[in-house]
Amino acid sequence: MKGEFGRARVSATSYLGYALGTAAALLLIFAAFDDITTDNATTFRAEYAVLVGCAGSLAFVALRLLRAGHQLLGWASLLALAAGAWAQRAVGPGIVPGFWPEYVIATVALLWFVALAVGLVWLAWRRRTHETGRPA
Repeated sequence: MKGEFGRARVSATSYLGYALGTAAALLLIFAAFDDITTDNATTFRAEYAVLVGCAGSLAFVALRLLRAGHQLLGWASLLALAAGAWAQRAVGPGIVPGFWPEYVIATVALLWFVALAVGLVWLAWRRRTHETGRPA
């Protein structure tokens, strides 16, 4: 279904699904980073596979936001995703948190997606209110 200006119209359920998917991806990313930084394993193939899968999920949400006409949210999400992918190269066993560029950028990228998940819940509530004509 098309909304105004030919953009794809997104339902409240879709926004909520994007929010839940983003939150799930964030939890998996946190778990993978925690395992990578605290484990003594010699390889982290499973953890990096989870990170790649989560990056794909977050890219999907960003592209859906762009398609729905949320240019700022979509482009900011793609930028945060690219910055987070760049920053993760410095994440490894025994990493010490600090104010070095990769750590700060990875933290900001994660915080962006937390804010995005909250914003998507708000968009779902707003769309639901608009669709029904009454508060959800």
